[in-house]
Amino acid sequence: MWRVLFLALGLTSCIFIEEKTPSPNILLIVADDLGFSDIGVFGGEISTPNLDQLAAKGMVLSNFHTGPTCSVSRSMLMSGRDNHIAGLGNMAETVADNQLGKVGYEGYLNNQVDTIAEVLKSAGYHTYMAGKWHLGMQPEQSPKHRGFDQSFALLYGGGSHFADMAGGDAHRNPLLYRNNGRLVHQLPEDFYSTTFYTDKLISQIDSNVDDGKPFFAYLAYTAPHWPLQAPREVINKYRGRYDQGYDATREARFENQKKLGLFDATTSAPFRPEQVKPWQDLSADEQRFHARNMEVYAAMVDYMDSSIGRIIHYLSEQGRLDNTLVVFISDNGAEHWNYSTAPPPVGQFAARFNNSPDNIGNEGSFAFYGAEWAHVSNTPYTRYKGTTYEGGIRSPAIVYWPGKTPQGKISPALTFITDWYATFSVLGSAASHQTTGKNLAPLLTGSAERVRKPDESVGLEVWGRRGILRESYKLVSSPNHPHGKTDWELYNLRNDPAERHNLIKQMPDVFAAMQRSWQEYVANNNVIVPEGPFKIRPPGEKPVE
Repeated sequence: MWRVLFLALGLTSCIFIEEKTPSPNILLIVADDLGFSDIGVFGGEISTPNLDQLAAKGMVLSNFHTGPTCSVSRSMLMSGRDNHIAGLGNMAETVADNQLGKVGYEGYLNNQVDTIAEVLKSAGYHTYMAGKWHLGMQPEQSPKHRGFDQSFALLYGGGSHFADMAGGDAHRNPLLYRNNGRLVHQLPEDFYSTTFYTDKLISQIDSNVDDGKPFFAYLAYTAPHWPLQAPREVINKYRGRYDQGYDATREARFENQKKLGLFDATTSAPFRPEQVKPWQDLSADEQRFHARNMEVYAAMVDYMDSSIGRIIHYLSEQGRLDNTLVVFISDNGAEHWNYSTAPPPVGQFAARFNNSPDNIGNEGSFAFYGAEWAHVSNTPYTRYKGTTYEGGIRSPAIVYWPGKTPQGKISPALTFITDWYATFSVLGSAASHQTTGKNLAPLLTGSAERVRKPDESVGLEVWGRRGILRESYKLVSSPNHPHGKTDWELYNLRNDPAERHNLIKQMPDVFAAMQRSWQEYVANNNVIVPEGPFKIRPPGEKPVE
């Protein structure tokens, strides 16, 4: 933006001085498997005062969507392109036989796309990253070689949050990290992922704090991804908090969501999944087990929020917050796995640990919180991570941009994870690069109410699970539907967020139009529908440098 100043010289002349508004710093914070309702401003009871304050002074995007799984979402976030173009047509761990070796299914962020770090770096930004990468193990696939000046990266999708480096399964044990491109063979004894990633990112920003260049900082937490682990003092804060059970907790969250204006007062209450027993039908030991799991999960979210508060405080103390765009999202919906429903390599590996109720949350434990609490995290949506139903792809999103975003606004506009690439590129005055995302700046500043036309669609596919979003309508299909359905289902999410009432017979014209959108999406994005069963694959050749 340019400003013209007029300085009178006599009666007939003036001097034109052009001042360029400095490019904003960008802080992108991504939680891992956080559900839609876990944060206070989205209806949750977990203590998240820092995120709540960012939302109160900024904007909530209530209709923000991601990919169904972590690496799929991150490939789109980093590249601004569909995952089938960017290299994660399916997760590297679960590529189908007919997809192996195909372009777009490499299992890492391929060289057909540019990363947002590469684009912003070329525009004069410092680029920093700390946390989960999950976009390639080999040296040339690391953040260091994809545009980040400084980086500390977890290469796998998940594992211990402590220093023992226990992996997510036998194939990915021990965990692999890279510090500025070099493999890390030992972590500090006091390592806890959320603490370490926050400290690392602050130190990265601080290393160039006085040179006047803007920064792009990517803080990719692994909280609250399983295994459920947190500092003991934070877990103790939640002792007994969930003894009332998941039914009462979900009901309370939904009532909060209506009071907050996220849903109309007439919206139907969400339902408990069929495979989840009513809380009162559980034995005392079962109730204790499930309550303890949720206590640790809540502690992970609570501690992540306080860590976000630390970096916000740091930027404020440095006088840099006023020119920083802060974006907080989750990479997908909540994960419903437990020891028996997780893929065997994961469930069997987790069962080796001490997962007694008194040890859950400590180093040396490996707990999940299962469908029992994942359906609470996703309130009021249905299904979970790994599906294209709203529970898998509807994410909390908060934007704080001092002096720019209308304070406390909730935007229901359809937004998608590729939009951040487009937005950051424009705000960073970066050279134009190909993206399927939309520049959200007009929406974030209040000059526009939407960024997509009514007939524009967003497509999704992973593991044969398909989805098309357009305005309030959703076309979705899953080969693993709990009721055995495999055909398309059509929902109006504005009236039916839990996707209960299939409208295909009532709205054949909308169904036909969205089917055409699906076919266009497949043709334009290299979608190869999987054939045959999936299996957890070993990670391939592990890097030695």
